[in-house]
Amino acid sequence: MLGAGVLGLLALSGCGPVQLGGPAEYTPPPPGIDDLYRADLLALLDRAIAGTATVVGSDSGTGDGADGGSSPALATALGILQEALPVQRSALLTGAETEREAQAEQDPDPAATPSPAPTAVPADLSALITLLVELRELGTDAARQVSGSLARPVAAITAHTAWTLRRLASASGQGEAVPAVRTAEEIEPTREVPTTDPPSIGATSDFHTTIETAQDEEWYAAYVHEVLAARTDDEDEQAGHLSMTETHRARAAVLGEIAEAEGAPVVTREAVYPLPGGVLDERAAAAMPTELSRALLLAHLALTGAAPFAVRSTAIAAALAEAEVLAGLGESLSPLPSLEPETD
Repeated sequence: MLGAGVLGLLALSGCGPVQLGGPAEYTPPPPGIDDLYRADLLALLDRAIAGTATVVGSDSGTGDGADGGSSPALATALGILQEALPVQRSALLTGAETEREAQAEQDPDPAATPSPAPTAVPADLSALITLLVELRELGTDAARQVSGSLARPVAAITAHTAWTLRRLASASGQGEAVPAVRTAEEIEPTREVPTTDPPSIGATSDFHTTIETAQDEEWYAAYVHEVLAARTDDEDEQAGHLSMTETHRARAAVLGEIAEAEGAPVVTREAVYPLPGGVLDERAAAAMPTELSRALLLAHLALTGAAPFAVRSTAIAAALAEAEVLAGLGESLSPLPSLEPETD
């Protein structure tokens, strides 16, 4: 028995130091796809926060490119971005990370190793726009693959980034630096999912509710744009509304096909939909495009968080497209649309 015990200890010694009676050494599991994407998104957000501060504090953040004077629209867009980025970063932190940061801020430890400063920080507006495009694209990829509970905030951050990019491009004249958001067909998985910690999706009932709402909103938007087209004699404005009608009808049809395939409620198109006040006056008609786009954005963000992985791309693409529409309409957007109260 003594010999067996010695051999056992010798065998264990080959596996590393062993302390008799002590707890087994804990080896954390490898990170899952949620943690991998979250870490990369946080790194980009840290760089964006530092870069925005640099650009805002320099002349490159306010020049209009024409006569060297300041651009109020650009300064406003940068100010909104500067306020939004820390909110978005906080939304991606775990509870433990939030607690550690709060504790370090309230009672700093002089012996603690400070967090390394972000590298590759944008030094001018052009570099900042390039970084925000990278953030938008990474967020698009992440929303397609992470768990449903993380997909919604990630999609919300990505939509706000798309909105910001359009505002910055318009105010600075750097539209050529901002590529178009991807279509649903272009949003595909880009990373291998670790089998040790697979992502999860939410309840089927949530998916059924959100895809039904999204179908309703798309059919309603199509109808209202058709009404708005009939109200105007301006050919360009009329063509714009009719184009939006076709866009929303096509989206509603795709959502209906997805719903039918997944056993969710299928919403059919109604001949007539109720309008605010029964009949649109000039003021209501002018406000409708914004109201429609905002409702669609929120509906598709909710659907992104609830949908199965294979059918998320439609909702992600629609949310990003509506964020850009809102930017073109000059509307405000909260840092985390659909996850906090909207303020105009």
